[in-house]
Amino acid sequence: MQLAVALLQLLFIVVACILGYVLSREVAIIPGAVLRLPDVYVSQSDLWSLAGIFVTVYLGQIILSNVILRSHGFSSLRRFGTEYLFYLFAYTTASLYSFLATTINYDPQLIAAIGLISTVFYLLAMMMVCLVRDRQGVLASIWQPVWSLVRRLLSIPGVLAIGYFLVPLALGMAFTVDRDIANRITQVRIWFNPVPASEWGLKNLYPELVFEQPVLVRQAPGDTAGLYVLERVGRVYRVPFPVATEKELVLDISDQLGEVEMENGALGLAFHPRFADDAGSRFAYLYYTDTRPAEDQVNRLSRFDFAAPDPAARRATETPLMVLQREGSGFHNGGSLGFGPDGYLYVGVGEGVHPRDQEARSSATVLRSAVLRLDVDEQPDNLSPEPFYWGSLQNYRVPADNPFVDHPDIRGEYWALGLRNPFRFSFDPANGDLWLGDVGSTIWEEVNLIEPGKHYQYPMAEGHHPTGRAGPETLDVPEQGPVYAYEHSAYDRAVIGGVVYRGDRYPSLQGKYVFADNYSAKIFVMPADQSRVDDVDLIARASQYAQRGVSSVAQLESGEILVTTLGAASEPSGEVLVLVRAEEADVVQREDTPTAAPADYDEQASAASFAVNCARCHGVTGDGQGPDAPLLGVPMPDLTSPLYHFQRSAEDIHAVIEKGGAALGMSPLMPPWGEFLQPSEIDHLVIYIQSLPDKHHRH
Repeated sequence: MQLAVALLQLLFIVVACILGYVLSREVAIIPGAVLRLPDVYVSQSDLWSLAGIFVTVYLGQIILSNVILRSHGFSSLRRFGTEYLFYLFAYTTASLYSFLATTINYDPQLIAAIGLISTVFYLLAMMMVCLVRDRQGVLASIWQPVWSLVRRLLSIPGVLAIGYFLVPLALGMAFTVDRDIANRITQVRIWFNPVPASEWGLKNLYPELVFEQPVLVRQAPGDTAGLYVLERVGRVYRVPFPVATEKELVLDISDQLGEVEMENGALGLAFHPRFADDAGSRFAYLYYTDTRPAEDQVNRLSRFDFAAPDPAARRATETPLMVLQREGSGFHNGGSLGFGPDGYLYVGVGEGVHPRDQEARSSATVLRSAVLRLDVDEQPDNLSPEPFYWGSLQNYRVPADNPFVDHPDIRGEYWALGLRNPFRFSFDPANGDLWLGDVGSTIWEEVNLIEPGKHYQYPMAEGHHPTGRAGPETLDVPEQGPVYAYEHSAYDRAVIGGVVYRGDRYPSLQGKYVFADNYSAKIFVMPADQSRVDDVDLIARASQYAQRGVSSVAQLESGEILVTTLGAASEPSGEVLVLVRAEEADVVQREDTPTAAPADYDEQASAASFAVNCARCHGVTGDGQGPDAPLLGVPMPDLTSPLYHFQRSAEDIHAVIEKGGAALGMSPLMPPWGEFLQPSEIDHLVIYIQSLPDKHHRH
């Protein structure tokens, strides 16, 4: 009998976890009037982990109570009251463990729902025992179990159980309102969940040099004595390798880009495969945005002849291949360029590369959300581009073996479709496989192995999960999901595609895919020989985070892995880093208190900071109409409204920027910027936000 009752109690807990998960997604178990709590995303895998914790703790509790009291929990009303005290201790212990000792997203609403539903199950079970076994009346069967609980809770052990039960609630409240306590709790969680020590670290390759937002580093074919660094502002520098104290300006098109904000700028650079062998092919290809004028933005793919003698002469050689009209938000441009082993140029274009006209968003008329494949040598056996009405196409041909050349609804340039923002990709030198990091929306980031003729499911799915959104068109194209997908945290939120390592310098990384996250600046590795990967290894972390974080990962011919970090938009502080053994690393996590910035308010710099860090959700003008706003699941405030500022002080705005939404009982999708922005930058950002009504409010 004791075994059967114990199994029933464990079943109660499992069902309570499942029903609690469903109920807490729809109903606030803890009313907002009692405690204002943010929405917390809990995945199904987290649910099962949580259920495992509760079942394990309750199993220990049931065994202990049965051994001590020598009877099962429903043998009598007095025994039931005592069993519930054991239950409260187990419930609180499981809650504390999940809060302090795991990486599960802690949702107080879910924990409360589990407690409420399991308590109801316990009471109903005892009521049925009273009604059926003890043959008591209906009213007696209802009130006697309730009274037995009340009586035990009013005893000294009951008061102690209630006090212990309130500990997670008190910690949860303190976590949401007191940053110092939140930091201490976070440190406890880190202590319980340490990151394994890595043999790797990062070292500044050029400690005497800084760059203005370097987006990538390349080695030109045949030029092992130098590196080319592309700055987001539109400059290309050649830097001697491996040691340099000076950099040589090779190309400057900075005045052709217009405003470099949001995700605009010079984004991609590739060298012709015969760059070193043929004086007539010393070509570099650049992909960049042009916001001049703002209402007629385009993305450009151009060729430059680096055989010209100086930067001005090289600039004069610009030969356009693509001029693509784009919508005006500045987001989701794509950006990667690379020559494949077949000698063709591959181009990553994002979902933002389409004109505002909604009727022009089919793959038969625009080039967007895809990897394109072009013949820049214009071989006669290949095809001329079809007519194009949303920009201009010239100086290339379409490879005759591209997968969609005969498809009536897809232009021939397409190699693969269904990508949101293919910012970085690379080819595996061993087999030619194309690996790509697709920057996601609000929940998922993807690493994809790109195959010709496949659709990678955006916007219908992200990660391995349907979004419930319909695509802009219906295409009869085989679909394929990612090899690896990871959920957003406060900082892991923008994948940077990397390289499959094929070199001798790092033997333990041989054949593994090395990639990064822009916001967290983490460097990861994962197997490159599996169709699906669920776990990756963190091996290093750069010292610049968020929109200052990692922008590219590359491998040199000599085997080194290089990483670029953007640095601040307000001043040149970007770096080129090299992966090294841990004992050689000199890039460490920055202290919580950053160095002071200039005290004078710079509106232009603050506007750039807002555009880079805030506009995706809050909109370029601050009106709450950013491109990701509809996907957040919470209403966005209109920062241009005088009423918004009438209701909030500068201190209120400063607090939510510094501490993030979760710490103030708001949406956890608003990250804390206090660890990334300098104090003066936050001060200036508050001033800029308070000026938005004068700039953009519509009366």
